[in-house]
Amino acid sequence: MLVFNQVSQYHGHQCVFRNLSLTIEAPRVCVTGPNGVGKTTLLLLAAGLITPREGNITFQQQSVVLPGSKQNIGISASKVALPTFMTLKELLNFHALQFGCRAYETWITKFGLEEYLTTKVANLSLGNYKKLSLITALMHQPGLLLLDEPSNGLDERSRETLKELIINYPGQIVMASHESEFWDNSDVQHIPLQNLISGGM
Repeated sequence: MLVFNQVSQYHGHQCVFRNLSLTIEAPRVCVTGPNGVGKTTLLLLAAGLITPREGNITFQQQSVVLPGSKQNIGISASKVALPTFMTLKELLNFHALQFGCRAYETWITKFGLEEYLTTKVANLSLGNYKKLSLITALMHQPGLLLLDEPSNGLDERSRETLKELIINYPGQIVMASHESEFWDNSDVQHIPLQNLISGGM
């Protein structure tokens, strides 16, 4: 369960959230809203990558900003940059070592990245970068998986892999997407963010 308790956040002097309280219990949730409403900020806060000006966020009753929480949270978002100087294989090996997780070969095959293992991250296309970002977010099987526009740049094969992942993943998934196919079904709770906040970007 992911809980936002009286969270306020600003970009400079501009309010993004003011006293936002939100409890997310559903296993599959899609946050929607117009550009600039704060969807990405919400996910970054949930990942503990930025600290709210006021209030707190917990996952499974533990503050997301605590170092121990990082093992249980994964995020794929354009604002979470991957190290560009590594090859794809070097980055995944480093991630596996850091999190003590199992091999990533299955996901490499599912996302069709076999031929790019020796390619530097800096030289990946947008779609392949997104695939790598998804793999690094999920390969340590976190209890909370945060996905920001997860289908952006993906080919049809990878979109099907993503849909399968969303259905079968054992943990909780909270995503932000403009694409209705990811939230317009009974298995995904739809949260229009603009309806919950007072003050926006």
